[in-house]
Amino acid sequence: MIEFRDLRCLAAVAETGSVSAASRKLNVTQPAMSAAIKRLETDLKVRLIDRHSRGVSLTEEGKFVLLKSYGIFREMAEISSVVHNFAQAPMGTVRLGLPTTVAGGLIPAFVPQLNARYPLVKLHIVEAMSGALAEMLQLGRLDLAVLFDVQPMPGLQSQPILREPIRLLVNAGHPLADRNSVRLEEITRLRLVMPSDANTIRKYVNAVCQAEGLTLDVKADVDSLPGIASLVRLGYCSVLPVFLFGDDIRAGRIKAIEITRPDLSWTLHLASRDDAIRPRASLATGRLLTDICKELVESGAWPAELDTR
Repeated sequence: MIEFRDLRCLAAVAETGSVSAASRKLNVTQPAMSAAIKRLETDLKVRLIDRHSRGVSLTEEGKFVLLKSYGIFREMAEISSVVHNFAQAPMGTVRLGLPTTVAGGLIPAFVPQLNARYPLVKLHIVEAMSGALAEMLQLGRLDLAVLFDVQPMPGLQSQPILREPIRLLVNAGHPLADRNSVRLEEITRLRLVMPSDANTIRKYVNAVCQAEGLTLDVKADVDSLPGIASLVRLGYCSVLPVFLFGDDIRAGRIKAIEITRPDLSWTLHLASRDDAIRPRASLATGRLLTDICKELVESGAWPAELDTR
């Protein structure tokens, strides 16, 4: 029979890359750690890890077992959390990661409602690029994170919230300002300012252009949304989601134009660690955050479509 503690040992080996480091992480001896892996391999009748000069790595069978194990860890943690704290109000610190493209719009809508509904929950918000937030979440430095177009990553679970279009942003005096749509091929002839290559949105747009055999004329990499907005008002163009540009768009200073052939859009997810102990504070925060996002979409404040999957 497979033991829960043996699965924890396998996860520790996978996350640390060595038996000795996994032993230190779980505070068990190396012989005990090796014995746990051996028991799993005997019970399952497959080899789960390969040893090499750099440490250890999982076999394909080991990766499958690890993926299933994270689901077990999540269920056990949530059962324990809910059963032992069911009668208590959510309380404690929740570390939430938000990407720059949504933080400025979501924070003022979300924080007051969280404070009013769960006064014992203290929120710690970290604003960073989506890729950096995913890494922080995997390392346990965040409890929850809003991420874009999440690729399957060991140890993370995610739930889609909404699908957000990506638009061409131009100022009111630009020759394209009266257009309702523009082809992606036309954008390659414009003077663009974009977030740098490390940014998720830039990676996505670059990948779409590469697939279409196109190259953007990016005059400056600007990892600042206010900076990009100021340059667009001066006459440059950009390709971004429009949530944080709502005031400029409503005031007529910036025009957001639909991009076609192909359409550009991405999906917003709420992500957490599969094996993290998620107390009621974290669960309540995640549910409320999802509800607030949906309210913003339904009210028209967030130009997006709800993801009903």
